[in-house]
Amino acid sequence: MVDVNSTLFIQIINFLVLLLVLKKFAWGPLLQVLHDRTDKIANNIRQADEDRAQAAEMKKEYEQKLSDARKRAQEITDSATQRSEAEHRARVEETQQEIEQMKAAAKAQLQAEREEAAKKMKGQMVALSLAAATKLMGRNMDDAANEALVGDFIDSLSKEKLGDLSC
Repeated sequence: MVDVNSTLFIQIINFLVLLLVLKKFAWGPLLQVLHDRTDKIANNIRQADEDRAQAAEMKKEYEQKLSDARKRAQEITDSATQRSEAEHRARVEETQQEIEQMKAAAKAQLQAEREEAAKKMKGQMVALSLAAATKLMGRNMDDAANEALVGDFIDSLSKEKLGDLSC
């Protein structure tokens, strides 16, 4: 069986002394290191949560600024489009007015040219009529009588005979 001798008591005392030494020099510092590590991990987790919250806030601010920038860009684009359309309409209207003015000027010029051509034609008709009348009559009347005779003849002509020209 178990033999109890004096060495057993010494071994027990040695074991207890070893436990006290280990408790004082090993167990305490080991527990302190574990406690410090637990605190450090907790601090890291807390810091990570704070960083995550801060990142979420920064992301929210960034998205708001991005949204505002997009709205502003759209406003600028819309404004530029409206100005462009307004300028286009103004230029089209200006061009149409110029075209209308050119048409009116062309009509006025054409009317003036028609009147001038009618006057020339009337003058030529007077000369031809006088020449024909002189040959037929064999004599020449005075200038006033000649012009009156030819003027009456030309005035009696209808528009159909002269065309679309006015005399």
